[in-house]
Amino acid sequence: MSRNVPPSSPAPALFREPDTAASIAAHAAMFDGVATRYPGGNTGTPKNNSHRTAARGASVSWFDAWLNDHPLENAQALDLGCGHGDISTRLARLGARVTGIDISRTSLARARTLAREQNVSDRVDLQEGNAENLSFDDNRFDFAVSAGVMSFVDFDRAIAELSRVVKPGGTAVILDRLGHHPIARIGRKRRLVTRGTTQFQTDDILTCNHLDRLRAHFAQVDVHVFDLLTVPMILVENALTRVHPALAILCTPFAAGLRALDRAILKWRPIRRYAFRVVVVLKRPRIHETG
Repeated sequence: MSRNVPPSSPAPALFREPDTAASIAAHAAMFDGVATRYPGGNTGTPKNNSHRTAARGASVSWFDAWLNDHPLENAQALDLGCGHGDISTRLARLGARVTGIDISRTSLARARTLAREQNVSDRVDLQEGNAENLSFDDNRFDFAVSAGVMSFVDFDRAIAELSRVVKPGGTAVILDRLGHHPIARIGRKRRLVTRGTTQFQTDDILTCNHLDRLRAHFAQVDVHVFDLLTVPMILVENALTRVHPALAILCTPFAAGLRALDRAILKWRPIRRYAFRVVVVLKRPRIHETG
């Protein structure tokens, strides 16, 4: 495994090859617990930007617009780490034939419920599976998406598998978080204490180094970053939501202004690494290159 661990230091347990199964089991248990604790998450409508509070929606809004500009009618689509099925169902409603995989059986059950509620069960095939070892043939999918998954898996293995199953003319999109923002780093440590995440995810959060490594697997890598000044506002929204969910709307005008500032500031290359969220569009898998 490729890990940024000094040779003189013993590797953390979850990084050792024999413990890969243990880390998968730990993440499956964590996501099963999330799905169990929040059974009301599916409301009959797949999540898109309209479901998110003002400070959180920039990257999802961008992805919504991107999907609208890229027809998926009858495309074979993969939702890598489909969770509760929000993206799988959204893709099916746009005309794709979707295969969603996840390690959490409880999440998969939620995803099947949402697909039935949206009358797209015939277009959505949900399976238990591991992103590091996909069971699909080469060149299977026209489109693949991974949302919030890459920090929970062996990044290089998962990306190699993603490039293998995407067709030569296909596209993959990664939506995730970057690990450089100092306030977000504090938040991850807090979530680790409260068991809202795992040590593996905290240590393996995506960085610019991960983004650079994408170029070994895809010839075209387009990186779009979001959320810098909005990150403190997310903490305020969280606090207000704990008091009452409707209170988060009080942040809307402030969050809108901060998002506008983010769009301007994040055009400056030295600052881009400190963005909180990233969307990466990947094309031309190198595995198909010859010569």
